[in-house]
Amino acid sequence: MTGGEEGLAAALGPRQAVVLAHLEEHPGLTAGELARALGLSTEPYQLLGRLKSKARVVAVAAWEPSQGRQVSRWHPAPPGTAPPPAPPSDPAEIRRRRERDRVSQRARRARARVTVGAALAAPDLPGAACQNADPGLFFPAEDEAAAARYGRQAKAIAVCAGCPVRARCYQAAAGRREPWGVWGGAGFEESRRERSRRAS
Repeated sequence: MTGGEEGLAAALGPRQAVVLAHLEEHPGLTAGELARALGLSTEPYQLLGRLKSKARVVAVAAWEPSQGRQVSRWHPAPPGTAPPPAPPSDPAEIRRRRERDRVSQRARRARARVTVGAALAAPDLPGAACQNADPGLFFPAEDEAAAARYGRQAKAIAVCAGCPVRARCYQAAAGRREPWGVWGGAGFEESRRERSRRAS
């Protein structure tokens, strides 16, 4: 690669740079022709779409008699080409996606949530300080605000501070890869780094 090609590859990525360089030498190829010329196993629609969004290539619709339909022929974009505008966001689609994500998050939490009473009264943790505490202190409520979560976690961690089985509780929870809750004085919604610092 020459210095200019290396700079182009760094700005675009190596595959995009190869596609763009080939189109500069052979403009007017379809995605299928480009895939065959470059030896790709699939047609490079995503690569071409990314290059189009960066205003590096343009698609020109052309009638292809052998196929009996219109095809997109790809060319390098002329200098000064502006990227196409982003498609407008559909508020209804955004609401549907948020609702789907919310429902799936609830389902994941429900599947992973250990029965609080059974977990707190586990026979292998006799004398745990949390056995007589409010279970709601150790687990997040649905749609819990960040400020409420920090306050709840602080209270739960204070209960754990003097617990005689705190280290075993933390090790068991870490071994199970608990997705949330306060176990052994550590909030499992925190980052891995924060949990390891707090457990020591």
